[in-house]
Amino acid sequence: MAKVIIVGAGPAGIMAALTAAKSNEVVLIERNNEVGKKLRLTGGGRCNITNYREIEEFFNKVVNNNKFLYSAFYTFTNQDLLNYLDENNLEYKIEYDNDFKVYTKSDKSDDVIEVFRNNLINSNVKILYGTKVEDLIIDDNTIKGVVTDSGDKILGDKVIITTGGKSIPATGSDGSMYSVLSKYGHTIKPLYPALIPLVIKEGFVKNLQGVAMKDVVIQTKVKKKRVQLNGDMIFTHFGISGPAVLKVSSYINKALEDGEIEITLDFLKDKSKEELSKIIRENTSKTVLNNIKGLLPGNFLKEIVSLLNLTETKASDLKKEDENKLISYIKEMKLTVLETLSIKAAMVTSGGVSVKEINASTMESKLIKNLFFAGEVMDVDAETGGYNLQIAFSTGYLAGSDF
Repeated sequence: MAKVIIVGAGPAGIMAALTAAKSNEVVLIERNNEVGKKLRLTGGGRCNITNYREIEEFFNKVVNNNKFLYSAFYTFTNQDLLNYLDENNLEYKIEYDNDFKVYTKSDKSDDVIEVFRNNLINSNVKILYGTKVEDLIIDDNTIKGVVTDSGDKILGDKVIITTGGKSIPATGSDGSMYSVLSKYGHTIKPLYPALIPLVIKEGFVKNLQGVAMKDVVIQTKVKKKRVQLNGDMIFTHFGISGPAVLKVSSYINKALEDGEIEITLDFLKDKSKEELSKIIRENTSKTVLNNIKGLLPGNFLKEIVSLLNLTETKASDLKKEDENKLISYIKEMKLTVLETLSIKAAMVTSGGVSVKEINASTMESKLIKNLFFAGEVMDVDAETGGYNLQIAFSTGYLAGSDF
């Protein structure tokens, strides 16, 4: 029986431990006093476990290095994960009208964490809480164990690194493992915040703080490549946030290093400019604002009409030039993205251990024998919607499989 050491008890580490424990002695090292601390925060605390789309569709939702995940996704699919939850009597629900996201039926992430915690105990996984790994023990390009912050050496036959990225450091993922891995030759791709709110240049956005918009289409260009995503969003005191914005952030985070990026928002994707023009002028005796009332949130429409000095303007007095401006604000609002919030506020880290140095079929390092990786510590990230958690579970399962 081999001894497997796993560093980090997030979703990737938990799945790696449960898989490895089927035929190995497993030690799971966690710097917090509980497992799944970051898992508790996903889906706004509801735990967006995975997505119900066909596994083939997952690849289009992965922003960086989707081909690398082929073996992981097909070895342990989203359906395999849901079967596992079924076997453990954990009820879940599929929100078909919300991008096929899968949540616990209770809307409590604690339910998932409890299942994992109980199964770790039942699988005889030894969990070392409040313990941080400070170094690796490597001899002749083969890993032999780890060194903890108390100076203890824990020896093993296989080590799996599942320490996460650098986002939400309060959960334990502070990025400190990257310097250790770099010391032993692994390339660490630059780290960027992903799934993160955006800071906007235009001042009027602050007046819209708290206004939520449904099913918005956001478009932009990154290095001549067109990006188009849609979903809900919300205006904030610094800019914009919400599911659609978080998705877009993962595609533009690197490009923002080179300067501002313009994005275009369509708040009424199901209505053409021509249809909107007819509504604006529908009742000539009414004000423009009254004619478009109900199309979008009232506070949003009032602010836009006020910006254009059209608050009291009747439809009969509306100039074509002003009508075009109003339609433009609704159908193709141009906003300038200055930056993202800091990586500490990101849901996910983009960047990490280069996948070129990892065997995609096993998750083993190509540089150091018996060293494996899983989850966010690697240079893989995806859109919001349960895809990043599935990456963690799938790569964790693969890394924890017998070698």
